[in-house]
Amino acid sequence: MTRQSRSELRQLPVFSSLSRRALARVDSLLTPISISDGDVLCHEGKLGREAFIILSGEVEVSRGSEHLATLGAGSVVGEMALLGHSPRTATVTAAGDVEALVMSAQEFASLLTEPVVANSVMRIAKQRSGELTAA
Repeated sequence: MTRQSRSELRQLPVFSSLSRRALARVDSLLTPISISDGDVLCHEGKLGREAFIILSGEVEVSRGSEHLATLGAGSVVGEMALLGHSPRTATVTAAGDVEALVMSAQEFASLLTEPVVANSVMRIAKQRSGELTAA
């Protein structure tokens, strides 16, 4: 898989309103990866070291044996552990082949210096936190 073009990144909700300059910076921080069906991206209870943005395919989110959600293109996963410097709150497993962008904790922190990205990620985390509390 090759690096994403800036126009493809702009299609992702988290990056849709970034300037060209900010988008170029974001592009330099993300690494494209392919994930096979059944591969685990995040293990519940383990320390989080990276976050993912799903480009295509779907992932299943679960806690214990309980299914919490199915997420697809444009979804950010793994961010909660990085934001809270805490263990993963759920397990995320590829449900079929998945193309994603991955970023380390340091790259994720650098992304959050872009106010538009920080606001979007915080909104996602707040929503998920409420969903996890209710689950």
